[in-house]
Amino acid sequence: MSISPASLNRKRFLTGPFGAGKTTAAIEHLRRLLRAERVRGDDILVLLPQRSLAAPYHEALRSADLPAGPFVRVTTFASLVQQAVELYWPLLAPGAGFADPSREPVFLTLETSQYYMGPLVDAAIDEGAFDGVRVERPRIVSQVLDNLNKAALHGLSIDEAYERLELAVPPGEQRAARLNALRAARRISHQFRERCLRETLLDFSLQVQLFNDHVLTNPWSRTHLLRMHRHLIYDNAEEDTFSAHRLVSEWLPQLDSALIIVDSDAGYRTFLGADPEGVEALRRLCDEEVVLERSHVMQPGLALLTQRIDSIFDVRRRATSQHEPMRPEPVETPALVIPDQLFRFYPQMIAWTAEQIARLVHEEGIPPGEIAVLAPFVSDALRFSLQTALERRNVPLATHRPSRALQDEPAARTLLTLARLAHPFWGMPPLPADVTLALTIAIEGLDPVRASLLSERVYPPRRRDNELGAFPSLPESERRRITYAVGERYERLRSWMYDYRAETEPTPLDQFFARLFGEVLSQPGFGFHASRDAARVASQLVESARKFRWTFESERGVASDPARFGRDYVRLAESGALGALFLPGWRTPEDAVFLAPAYTFLLRNRAVEIQFWLDIGATGWWERLYQPLTHPYVLSSRWPIAAPWTDRDEYLARQETLRRLLLGLMRRTRGRIYLAASDYSESGFEQRGPLLTIVNRLLGSER
Repeated sequence: MSISPASLNRKRFLTGPFGAGKTTAAIEHLRRLLRAERVRGDDILVLLPQRSLAAPYHEALRSADLPAGPFVRVTTFASLVQQAVELYWPLLAPGAGFADPSREPVFLTLETSQYYMGPLVDAAIDEGAFDGVRVERPRIVSQVLDNLNKAALHGLSIDEAYERLELAVPPGEQRAARLNALRAARRISHQFRERCLRETLLDFSLQVQLFNDHVLTNPWSRTHLLRMHRHLIYDNAEEDTFSAHRLVSEWLPQLDSALIIVDSDAGYRTFLGADPEGVEALRRLCDEEVVLERSHVMQPGLALLTQRIDSIFDVRRRATSQHEPMRPEPVETPALVIPDQLFRFYPQMIAWTAEQIARLVHEEGIPPGEIAVLAPFVSDALRFSLQTALERRNVPLATHRPSRALQDEPAARTLLTLARLAHPFWGMPPLPADVTLALTIAIEGLDPVRASLLSERVYPPRRRDNELGAFPSLPESERRRITYAVGERYERLRSWMYDYRAETEPTPLDQFFARLFGEVLSQPGFGFHASRDAARVASQLVESARKFRWTFESERGVASDPARFGRDYVRLAESGALGALFLPGWRTPEDAVFLAPAYTFLLRNRAVEIQFWLDIGATGWWERLYQPLTHPYVLSSRWPIAAPWTDRDEYLARQETLRRLLLGLMRRTRGRIYLAASDYSESGFEQRGPLLTIVNRLLGSER
């Protein structure tokens, strides 16, 4: 599909399923603006809900046949907000409530926001405010920050947000404890906001509030902002937020042309504040609507099953959809594949999955990068079991779990432990168990048993300093048991760390991580050398530590005290802090099987030849995560004020979420979907989740 020249100066609303060619049409529209219409690049804005979705546009803009000139602006609402607040700071600061409006603002990342929020949460935990809820400290921090962000994105004050949350608490024995925890979270939110205003710290929620309440209301900044671009391409609008939609709705009348692209039956980022219903208002503001019906990705058998899913969930056709249901082509190959036998235990399911993947790769010739293995959650045990099974069959595996804390990755724990050992002046000697793990991960060929022996000899449990013993000092029998090859690698690592200690100028922690990875751990004979995941984690840790350092350097000049910066960052990472979005981690692996949670795969916006759905009997496909301090539906401007959240609301929300999930996954499959289930879960509990029932009905309809 292409945009006709006569429509270049119109506002168009383009919708259709995944794989219908919407982004391809948008890129062709962009190229035509630049080549045929000779529009300046900086007059064009490409707006996306997430940076990882920008790759097709960046690739298209690198084409040699495009005219030279200013760059097209490809950005997200979050980046646009930060840049606007920074640009118009002298205008908005005096009336925004800051203690010192003349002070330069410090923009906080996710990590630094957690750093400033942490002491407030610790004080409330010490008072027993969260004793009645089963939530770990890092999750309390992240959920309170999440409430602030969602409130700002939906135009709610802190008090309005928590009033809604309190109404969502169901009656029962735990109601009093939940309400007490929410009131503590409200108090923490106010304290955090007061500190930000006092010290001119701008977390994401405050940036959005300043943008909505000041940038868009000040006549000068509003006029200047809305005149910066004359043409808009807004892709995946259904995954963006209420504030983003409101900005675009105000921008549309000022634009010469606009192309708004919506993926039908999507909206997978609702838990992150997305507002899928908001695209309806944008549709009404457009001059023309174009509906693409047919997917160019799904095989015909899956196209039939997507129609069956709507009938299962009893979903009526929307009034805006006037076209007839798609008539799929005849089915030649089965769309859903199930095992010949039912599995009783979880490891049996993993073994069958590994066998099928190996057969697909080695016998059918399907590239590993065309296979995705999906589950509601990806635990360490699942990743290790599948990775080990595939390694035995010479099939590479890559994983992506963006919601995991930094310290949960073994490679990150290794770097943090080695950082403790290399900086004795921090006064933070690592635990012996952490040293054992670090040696196991860092040195290739060192198994946990010999790593434990080596650690016990060179870093005795009784020792509480940062000194590592030399391998030649060990008894001959123990050196032979550990092996001299491992000992030589250990000595290389130890010598590097002691040489680093001897340097006169202290190195910032992010540069220490980069040097340690590049000069030692990535070299042959060390654990990071052939590990794609370890390299990704190391790069993420370097970027996270660098941004943490920049925050404090810009405000307080802490560069002269690297010891404090290093200690604070290591403590933050080891406290379970979540990492910000790391763009390289979202790049698609081309030569490895991809293992990820189902929603992570959907947000990557890519199709594969083969999907494996693991553990389809688990309720995790249907249930929301346990988040007693936040709520993605109640914290929405579309939720009625003072309306409680009932069991019926929860059931309907789960059903709609599962429907969208199944449609999204099927539309991203070119070939087949392999379904795997076990009677007992990974934890040993019997399971019969709703997805299993739905799959049985789909299999019946396929036959």
